[in-house]
Amino acid sequence: MKKISIFLLIFFSAAAQAEVFKCTDKQGKTNYQSKPCQDSAPGKLMDIKVDPEKEAQGKAKMQMLQDEYDANKSKQQQAAPIMEPIQ
Repeated sequence: MKKISIFLLIFFSAAAQAEVFKCTDKQGKTNYQSKPCQDSAPGKLMDIKVDPEKEAQGKAKMQMLQDEYDANKSKQQQAAPIMEPIQ
């Protein structure tokens, strides 16, 4: 569950802030990348619109998964016996 929540956090934060460059190489092949195109190749910064409704749904789902993870972790900690050091 922890891996899923970390993945979703990265996915949604990256989707909201990502810059995408459309580059064409010398052979005419189109590439999409996060870095600006090389000087020798023409490029264009893509204007990607974020849907606020979908972003809000994603954040709500992420929060739900995080709450579920925290609750499960808390239950496991309560169920585990507490060991006291031997003196």
